[in-house]
Amino acid sequence: MQNELDKKLPFYNDVINKKKLQGLMYQTFHNYGVVKSSLIVDRVKNLTFHYATLSGISLNAEDLRVPYRKRQLIGLTSTEVESTEQKYSAGTITSVERFQKVIDIWNNASNTLKDDVLTYFRESDPLNPLYIMAFSGARGNISQVRQLVGMRGLMADPQGQIIDLPIKSNFREGLKVTEYVISSYGARKGLVDTALRTADSGYLTRRLVDVAQDIIVRDEDCLTTEGLSYEDLFKRYKTSLSFKDRVIGRLLLEPVFSKDKKILIASANTELTASVIDELEKYNVHDVKVRSPLTCNSNRSVCRKCYGWHLSYSRIVDLGEAVGIVAAQSIGEPGTQLTMRTFHTGGVFSGDLTRQIRAPFPGTVFYKLKSKTVLVRTMHGEKGFRLNEGVDLIIEDASGTSITLQIPKGNILLINNGQKVYLSQILAEIKKDANLILEEDSKHVYTQFSGETFFQNVEINNIVDKQGSISQVSKKAGLIWILHGERYSLPISSFLETHVGNKLSVKSILARQQSLNKHSGLVKFDSSPSGTFLKVLNFSLMLKNTKLIKQENDKSILTILSKNVEKVFQLQVKNKEFLTNGQTIAVLKEDLYKTQTGGIICYNIDDNKSSKKRSSTKKVFSGSLYWIPEETHMLNSSLVESLKVKPDTLIRKGTEIWPGNYTKLNGLVQFDDLTQELTIKPGELFLVNDSRYKKKFEKNFFIKPGEIIINDIVAQKLCYSECIEINNLLYLLIRPVQIYKVPRERDFFLEHVCFPTNVHQRIKLKTVKRIFFKNWERVKSNTGVNLLQTFLVLSLKTKYSNLQPQLESVLIPGTTNTYRLKVSLYEVFKPDGNLSRDNKENLISSTNYLVKENQFIFPNTVVAETCISSKLSGTLIGEKDNKSNGIKDILILKETDIKEISWSSSTETLQVKVGDLVRVGCFLTDLKKSIYSGQIYKITEDFISIRLGRPYLISENSILRVNSGSFIQRADILATLVYEKLKTVDIVQGLPKVEEILEARKIKNSCLLAPAEGQLYLKNSLVEIVSENGSTTSLPLAAKEKVRVVNGDFVKVAYPLTDGQISPHDMLTTLFEYYRKNVDVDKACKLSFKYLQLFLVNEVQRTYLAQGVQIADKHIEVIVKQMTSKVKVEDSGDTTLLPGEILSLYQAERITQTARLANDTPPIYVPILLGLTKASLNSDSFISAASFQETTRVLTEAAIEGKKDWLNGLKENVIIGRLIPAGTGFNCYEHLRKIRNLNNDSGNPADANIQVVKENILNYRLNAK
Repeated sequence: MQNELDKKLPFYNDVINKKKLQGLMYQTFHNYGVVKSSLIVDRVKNLTFHYATLSGISLNAEDLRVPYRKRQLIGLTSTEVESTEQKYSAGTITSVERFQKVIDIWNNASNTLKDDVLTYFRESDPLNPLYIMAFSGARGNISQVRQLVGMRGLMADPQGQIIDLPIKSNFREGLKVTEYVISSYGARKGLVDTALRTADSGYLTRRLVDVAQDIIVRDEDCLTTEGLSYEDLFKRYKTSLSFKDRVIGRLLLEPVFSKDKKILIASANTELTASVIDELEKYNVHDVKVRSPLTCNSNRSVCRKCYGWHLSYSRIVDLGEAVGIVAAQSIGEPGTQLTMRTFHTGGVFSGDLTRQIRAPFPGTVFYKLKSKTVLVRTMHGEKGFRLNEGVDLIIEDASGTSITLQIPKGNILLINNGQKVYLSQILAEIKKDANLILEEDSKHVYTQFSGETFFQNVEINNIVDKQGSISQVSKKAGLIWILHGERYSLPISSFLETHVGNKLSVKSILARQQSLNKHSGLVKFDSSPSGTFLKVLNFSLMLKNTKLIKQENDKSILTILSKNVEKVFQLQVKNKEFLTNGQTIAVLKEDLYKTQTGGIICYNIDDNKSSKKRSSTKKVFSGSLYWIPEETHMLNSSLVESLKVKPDTLIRKGTEIWPGNYTKLNGLVQFDDLTQELTIKPGELFLVNDSRYKKKFEKNFFIKPGEIIINDIVAQKLCYSECIEINNLLYLLIRPVQIYKVPRERDFFLEHVCFPTNVHQRIKLKTVKRIFFKNWERVKSNTGVNLLQTFLVLSLKTKYSNLQPQLESVLIPGTTNTYRLKVSLYEVFKPDGNLSRDNKENLISSTNYLVKENQFIFPNTVVAETCISSKLSGTLIGEKDNKSNGIKDILILKETDIKEISWSSSTETLQVKVGDLVRVGCFLTDLKKSIYSGQIYKITEDFISIRLGRPYLISENSILRVNSGSFIQRADILATLVYEKLKTVDIVQGLPKVEEILEARKIKNSCLLAPAEGQLYLKNSLVEIVSENGSTTSLPLAAKEKVRVVNGDFVKVAYPLTDGQISPHDMLTTLFEYYRKNVDVDKACKLSFKYLQLFLVNEVQRTYLAQGVQIADKHIEVIVKQMTSKVKVEDSGDTTLLPGEILSLYQAERITQTARLANDTPPIYVPILLGLTKASLNSDSFISAASFQETTRVLTEAAIEGKKDWLNGLKENVIIGRLIPAGTGFNCYEHLRKIRNLNNDSGNPADANIQVVKENILNYRLNAK
């Protein structure tokens, strides 16, 4: 008995982790049901809790063990990165390729270290608490463990660009300061992404529920004759799911026989259980046809047999099951989980696109190729062969040991036949099966040296853009050389004291510059912090009727005596200060226009608030200003509580508003709760009883003297009428108006003396009145404001704008602190004034003045001479005039920029000549290679002199920013590389990708799809596809499109021909146009929909599987079917349909069949793909659509079109409050339908109970009980 029991219950000695536990519980649930499973779960829980408590596992810092191989791995990786940098320095790869190569090197190192972490724990410390925690599924994962004890890895910056400086440390070792800052970028990105994606995920779930809520299992069997074949499930689109994963729980459409057709393995409609699948595997039969929700004939639902198992209890789904909502939740919930997971590893780059095949040991590689290969350049700048067939690589070492490596078709081989390879050398690159998103990007190439540019193998194409600007673009890849030299910019008016080719010593004079004056005048010398400078006095203006009294705070008082009236100004500038045209020199001190409180300002009493306001302030003003005073106090919450006055009451001047604060005006108190402003408006209140006046006083206006205010009351002065409502009664508040006269004539006269006396006055000092408030502006204040101020302003004629005005004070004879105001015009000459800041560091300038103090000079006199010399020694090798920038560029070659390599003319043969460009590794002689990059500068019998240089490789279609032969400075932009950047669908982009597919968004830069099936041929910029019947289809290729097929390939319809994402809309159009040539429109719609549905299901699955999340196909199929169920009418034929009308494919098929039976012309329609939102809004139920979004539009259209809602779905019944036709309510609906059909057949009227049922199903159920 015990032996029999042992046979039935085998013993497994295995570690039970999270995945194994899931499998155990699935088998238990599947075989023994819910009750026994719950008991087993409790016992497993008690068992694990018991031993977890006994073990007493805790986690401390010592458990975080760093693999011993880490230091060695970091060293090897750094060496590989250094090799890449050397290639970039030699000009063999571009900056983009260098960046991508460095990224991939460090990413591979991080992944290798991750594997070492696993190996170390598994082999050396399997009971490590960290290892147990992470790999049992309790908490954490390998990505987090890698950062704890491996290396943090590469991070993304805020723009999403990967930073090519990796974080080599882990959290156990601690981060350096630089690593901490870089790590913070990724941490912030993780936080932000988590916050944003959570909202997106929730909204995605809501849209999924809305589009699928009325999908309910209503039928037992739809009797469909269509299903999904093995080719549909596995061969048409790549998938990583196994045969069992994709077919378990489905029903067979057709019977399955063994390969010899003798044995019936399973009949039609057989459930594909694990045992049946094992039987199929036993006979090696995979070519089965299964039923699917995609091919179900049920209208607005799925039948039981097409849906198959309900995955909760592994048997066929029940009638009335709301499978649409189950599907929506099954797709939406993992999106939320993926988003939550982002928080822990956010910002860490994990997007390697290629898998590298490396040599396992040193040896020689052999292989055979039957077909031609295409020479390509990889994204890392390596040259390789794209294989058109699979290849077996045989690596053989010196001892004869060999190994065979298989390289699949379409991948890149990086070595030649018979080539010797070293350990871990990259032999081939295999593209990972990832969704690749191509986007155009650009990257500037900056020079690291100053010098002279030289183009090698660069062909330039001038392109004119829409704005008319010309840009230079390289036609093909080439090199931009930077030959070393120090660039200096001199004033264009300077004269060189040496010639190109001459040697220069330290402090030898490079150039001289003479300074000439443009205006005549007296020579003056002045001092500044940078030294003494020269200025030529051309004109001066002194005010005779002014007195300037200096004060200690540098705010001098200026008094102007005009017409026996003394005006006092406050000076706004300091003595000896240089001025600008229009600058304010002084402000008049007066209180003529100072108000007591705030108020409303108006420029013209004939204007009202609806008139056009003055657009700006600070304008010159004259005339009258009208001021309507009011006192405004801005209160806070504490002051509001302590107010001693009530709103809408009249108070006297001096009334206490709150403790310690008193009013300055009599008037009406008003309080605004929103802004917490207390306003006191002076004036008289008049009650408006007569209805005739009410309309008149709706607007506020001015009342002039002599005009009637109300009830024969005449205005004595100008006043302002404001309508106010108090306690639901209309009052008129007549407010006083203060008038400020602004005279148009000058208030005073400025008496001045000019130098020279015989010339026209070139500068003026004038008084200007300015106002600082707009027309009808309300000034909120309780202390008063200055409405208008008078300014003393400097005015300079445009002709003399290159002269510099300066304020000066002249001491009045016989006084000690009283001055006259004087403004002088100078032409200023400063030493080093024409040298840029960069050149001042490298050049020495000395200025010699050739004139004397108070010497009168005429225009074009040489006033000074500046000598410019260099701080460096070298050779002058170039000179260029840059007239557009007003400078002269020179290039000095330093001695350190020349390197000499010895050679023997007697034993070696020279391979280069003067002027040749050589790179590191190029042969200079037949025996000697160059160890420098640059240009051959000089060749003697013993030495070859090389002028150092740096080549920069630029790719095709790069935008050139410099010309050949230009002199450039360090950090200048040489070119802009334009390239296509690959994005991987990682954890951050997974959810947006799913949303993009399910919303059927338009794809930018989508790929070109094959419009037919057949042999493909490439001819220049055309793609020709020759089908089996001999017909040819041609497609034009754009210049930038990269073809991913080769001549002679056999392609299927809608196969991607170029790089880029597949657009679902383009795919549907291509499929429909292809099938409609051979079959009827309705059949073409079904076929094109079928293959598009398979594509969409596969794309969603791939995105989720990339994150380790598996969703049953049937859930995605239910959603996708809703998106692909509508057609658009193009031609109505003989039917009543309208062109442009959208209806379901089911309705269109019925209408087409009816038209054919009646010998009418059927309608022509095209399939359309709707996203989740559009599919929800195009629902048959307008109640359901209105509850989703765009409620007003949906209800308006429904009302205009007179739509009826038959309440067939789930959501509309919930909204109305009826019993939901799903789950337990479904049988009741079915019973009602059967009774109705029975009555219709018998012709007898329904009894009273059935009438009640029709009105209220709930009452029927109660009566039935």
